Amino acid sequence: MGFFDEIKSKNCSLYGQWLGIISIILLIALGIVGFTGHIIFSIVGWVIAFLLVLVEIPLCLKVCPTSPKLDSFIAYFENCYFRAILYLVFAVVMFLSNLVSVGPLIACGVSLLLASICYGIAAFTGQAYASSKILGGTGVDNVKLAALRAETDNANARSDEYTATLKQLETDHIQKDHELHSLQSKDADLRVEELEKNATKLEQELEAAEKRNEELKELYKSAKEEMDELERQLEVV
Repeated sequence: MGFFDEIKSKNCSLYGQWLGIISIILLIALGIVGFTGHIIFSIVGWVIAFLLVLVEIPLCLKVCPTSPKLDSFIAYFENCYFRAILYLVFAVVMFLSNLVSVGPLIACGVSLLLASICYGIAAFTGQAYASSKILGGTGVDNVKLAALRAETDNANARSDEYTATLKQLETDHIQKDHELHSLQSKDADLRVEELEKNATKLEQELEAAEKRNEELKELYKSAKEEMDELERQLEVV
């Protein structure tokens, strides 16, 4: 991806990086021009320019020997929020130079403030941090690829989560079916037990009715014998 392609990418972190490069040039050049009028702020500007070279030009870290601590420190600023704050602090320092007297260093403050605004926009809009390939960075394509990979990983994670949820629902459904069959079986057993009790009760009532019938037969037989006896007595009389 070339310079103009990076400009067309609408990635504000790239705009902030190029404004940072412009700020480095202005800090060095205008620090020399205004050295006599702003000695302290010119030196501070050169220190800021040196820090920005390490932060904004990844090629320097690849070419120059560095320590792991420095690499981790620089990597800490691969975040648009931190860069926006860093540039804002540097811009305020450069604007303070005008308290002594108005000089060319105000242009450095303006460029640093614009870089801070660009990084701030990138941070608040959720744009991924990108650095220019011309300066040894990753470029926008790699950032997009990383974002796509992150989205793919996120989609896979969601798919696994949905699969696990589906399996859990299936397990719950099977368990509910077993519970339903168990309840139906218990209900059927209760009904059978109730029917058996009713049948036993009916048998007992039937036995009682049969006994009552036998008693009535005995009474009928006894009454008939008495009637026969009375008839014989009447005949004798």
